[in-house]
Amino acid sequence: MKIHLATNKQLECIVKHDSDCSASLLREIVEEMLNRNLFDSMINRCFQMVFGSIKRINQLYKIDLEDFLQIGRTCIFEAINRFKSGRGKAFSSFAFMVVKHKFCKYIAFLEAEKRDQRNEFSWNDTEEGLDLMDIMPSYINIEKYVINKVTVEKMLNKLSERQRQIADLWLRGYIFEEIAEILGNKGNGKSANKTFHDALKKMRKGA
Repeated sequence: MKIHLATNKQLECIVKHDSDCSASLLREIVEEMLNRNLFDSMINRCFQMVFGSIKRINQLYKIDLEDFLQIGRTCIFEAINRFKSGRGKAFSSFAFMVVKHKFCKYIAFLEAEKRDQRNEFSWNDTEEGLDLMDIMPSYINIEKYVINKVTVEKMLNKLSERQRQIADLWLRGYIFEEIAEILGNKGNGKSANKTFHDALKKMRKGA
């Protein structure tokens, strides 16, 4: 097969539907598709599924979509080395999961870096065992700080134990996938996200 003569549609059809394509031929196809940037739409779709808005990610981490496209293209190379044909799964589905996993790990890494850089914050243990963030830099007015802290503690007392745990971990800088794993619900970041936003609604009512 003369790969360079194949149309984009033909190449995409093979990686999406042919689970029995030989390893050598598949590698040629994937390399040709990468040369034509034919995986970029899949990488972009994966990014949107994991993170949603590129604007929000850019604001948080100063990273552009092109950075994630480069990461995704590298993942495609990794995926072709790991993919096993003849197991009923097409390469495209396998590559999507590899890219998604890499994106999640990369954001977790960036979040860990951000936590390490937050030296201006300290933490206090309450009698209930809940760690609250002391958001008082040294130049903040003491009376104003105490009032704010008391207000926050009153609001947190309105939450269920799980809501308090999630709110505390979120204040520490953990992303929802990490929070779910810490609380024993691995891989269910959406549930932690919903619980957190339910907690916010409850806290706003008491504000």
